[in-house]
Amino acid sequence: MNLDLCSKIATMRGFLLIISLVLFSGCSGDGCRESVVPVPVSLEVTRVEQEFYAAKSNDEVQRVLSKYPDFARLFLDADQYPSGGLLAESLFGLYHDPSFDSLYKASIQAFNNSNTIQVLEASFGRLKSYYAGISIPKVQTVVTGLKKNGDLYFDNERIIIGLDYFIGYRAVYKPQQIPGYLLRRYDTKHLPAVIMQFISSQYILTSSGETMLSEMIDYGKSYYLLSKILPCTPENILIGYTQEEWNDSFAHDKVIWANFIENKLLFETNHQMKQKFLGERPNVYEIGDKCPGRIGRWVGWQIVNAYAEKTGVSVTELMKETDANKIFRLSQYKPLGG
Repeated sequence: MNLDLCSKIATMRGFLLIISLVLFSGCSGDGCRESVVPVPVSLEVTRVEQEFYAAKSNDEVQRVLSKYPDFARLFLDADQYPSGGLLAESLFGLYHDPSFDSLYKASIQAFNNSNTIQVLEASFGRLKSYYAGISIPKVQTVVTGLKKNGDLYFDNERIIIGLDYFIGYRAVYKPQQIPGYLLRRYDTKHLPAVIMQFISSQYILTSSGETMLSEMIDYGKSYYLLSKILPCTPENILIGYTQEEWNDSFAHDKVIWANFIENKLLFETNHQMKQKFLGERPNVYEIGDKCPGRIGRWVGWQIVNAYAEKTGVSVTELMKETDANKIFRLSQYKPLGG
């Protein structure tokens, strides 16, 4: 899965009352945006990799797989093996390979040193403040030896995290199939944002049209909601930009906007043309060599921000609005940079 966004905050276990007040008030302190007070949420987290690591035989690995059949099927492709014993044998060999040990330890260290679970709990709590009836999925973690497509799995019941994908850009072992401009987002700093963007997407009604503008607005609504449920995560992390890319986008937003207007892109319906400005690319060369990919999503976010500020619409009402033209018209969006 290509990652669009993720994040990290800091917390401690001591001084329980003080820390819980900070955590559940949306992270008081510099750098946090205004947000709702989260409903207390506790995620069920299963560290499956630790059970594999502790197994002393193929049979013990098989018992772990039998304990988590959905995990084995959905993330480890258990159905593709002639028998469960072959998968267990493969995993036992992997976890007892001396060359695997350093990858395993680096994966565990990166995850344990992060506050991913605390951030997710607080963000689920904020989402629950907006949508009281949401279900809270369980979290399972594993180290797969950089198995293909072994980074993340989502559904309404579970989140599975392949920890070895999120050691960070400076990791000794990296997934070879992921381009460098995407790989920089594969760390624990970005991880909560990409998870919560997927989870929160089901509460966003998409626009009825198929124009560039309608898709820009839909992405903008997604990032707007994400900024509310992850208020302490820098906005450039939410969209997966470096700080330089984020700053440059604002500095050159008049040039970016002029390109959309002069080339009549807002009402473009050609899929290939839309992908040039909305899809994953290192840069949008049609605007400039340093214009970051997915710039149309960034512009859509700025339009949605302007609309929310101008109208005072609530978060939940904004997520239900499907008229992209209305959002654009009432936003009165005007770039402010250079």
